[in-house]
Amino acid sequence: MTYVSHTVRSLCRDPIPDETVRLVLTFGEDASSGKIAEAVESLGGEVVRELQFDRLLVEVDQSELDAVCELDGVTAVETDAVLDQT
Repeated sequence: MTYVSHTVRSLCRDPIPDETVRLVLTFGEDASSGKIAEAVESLGGEVVRELQFDRLLVEVDQSELDAVCELDGVTAVETDAVLDQT
């Protein structure tokens, strides 16, 4: 089961049209960064960069959040607020 942060769940319920959001996607052992990147790009999103610990920073339209949360191999979906911004 995919962990979806409270903030992402809120955005899924009430997405802002034509607005994007940056997300940190964690993927499991059965997935790869390339597989997840292709899936994000198929939704019109983009990979901003690869992160440590099997994670990707991506940017997607808020209207695609439900689809992102259902991607095969993704184990957690959080906003980029989880990253240390210093």
